[in-house]
Amino acid sequence: MLKRCFKRVRDKYVQVALVLLVLLLAALVPLILIGRYAHPCADDFTYGYYTHAFWSTTHSLTQTLQWAVKQVQITYDTWQGTFSSVFLMALSPAIWGEQYYFWTPIIMLTMIVLPHFYFLKRIIVDLLKAPKSIWLIVSSVVCFLMIETMFAPVEGLFWYNGAVHYVFMHGCMILLFGVMLTIGTTGRRGKEILLYLAACFLAVVCGGANYATALLGILGVVLVAGGGFFLGKRSLWRVLPAAVYGVAFYKNVTAFGNTIRQSNFEKGSPLEAMLDSFAELFRSAESWMTLQILLFLLLMIPFFWKMAETTQLSFPLPLVVTALSICAVACMHTPGLYAMGIVGAGRTINIIKMWFLLLLFLNEGYWIGYARKRLLPKVAAKLPEKLLEIFPGKLSDVRLYVAGILFLVLVSFAVNQERKLFDYSSYAAYVS
Repeated sequence: MLKRCFKRVRDKYVQVALVLLVLLLAALVPLILIGRYAHPCADDFTYGYYTHAFWSTTHSLTQTLQWAVKQVQITYDTWQGTFSSVFLMALSPAIWGEQYYFWTPIIMLTMIVLPHFYFLKRIIVDLLKAPKSIWLIVSSVVCFLMIETMFAPVEGLFWYNGAVHYVFMHGCMILLFGVMLTIGTTGRRGKEILLYLAACFLAVVCGGANYATALLGILGVVLVAGGGFFLGKRSLWRVLPAAVYGVAFYKNVTAFGNTIRQSNFEKGSPLEAMLDSFAELFRSAESWMTLQILLFLLLMIPFFWKMAETTQLSFPLPLVVTALSICAVACMHTPGLYAMGIVGAGRTINIIKMWFLLLLFLNEGYWIGYARKRLLPKVAAKLPEKLLEIFPGKLSDVRLYVAGILFLVLVSFAVNQERKLFDYSSYAAYVS
């Protein structure tokens, strides 16, 4: 066994995966350490008022949870219908004692890393049959960039109420997508039942979340369920999570409290909101596509090329995939534009940017797979053999390539002397 492990570690792709995984873990350390100085504020007190009172006076978990449900009922009738978010808002770490609030960034970072690693494993390893090293490389880079380039880290990692309503729920949606992709692939009845139960539970959670997540989630679940039906997996049970999600989403948007809250804003037209969503997306993408993001896209080329080597997928219709991805990011802008005339606060933009980055790298992988499977065979016969050696998969040592790109990432910060490394969350936390 040790000999097998040593042999794997000698693989250059495994070595790169370990380096990037360590880089991701190292980046989490300053964020967790500075979490000791986070304290509850604003809506942490509003939603945790009753649960904290009952816990501190009775230390009864049952009564505390009952008042979390009571808080959902109160908020549902007077302010907003996001029932699953409100339930978790009422259970802030601070209600058990303010000294426990440091758990907030740990919970949020976990709900970024684990769901995305799971979801990408389903795609890269289980569906595309690529090596696990490629999965670790892609997952580490994507999660690293989501965390480090977060639009508003304070609202996304350190303020429980804002973070649980958006980042935590976004993580639940990614988990739901991963579970939906797993259904029908295990071949074991007991495991399939557990997956359906998990999917239905997550459907309820996401259906009662913020509207950017809830809307994207139901569209994604319907797409996955419909795609399975189209591919021949025509079990009506695959529709069950989508149906549960639909009921939860309906209860969310039809809450009487939404009517009261909407009176504070001028509602726009649905069509105008949808069109404005695309305009907002392109404006945001222009600022999000920094030099560092472009360099990380370059870094991933040889690994996506390697991924395409091992899969049977022919990567059809890449333009359709990209168009659907653009629509998927744009739709997250729509609820805020429709209800308030703006996308939302920084905590909303956090999850939109996270979804944007995930789809950006998935689209890169899809286009590279298309180039290798569809375009390369057509041109290979016409190219000299020496020219073929420069393709990403023929790099003499991918480790040097990665080292060179990472060096350029560091150098690139000199382009913006005013910001330097402060655009990266961990460095800002370290300096603070």
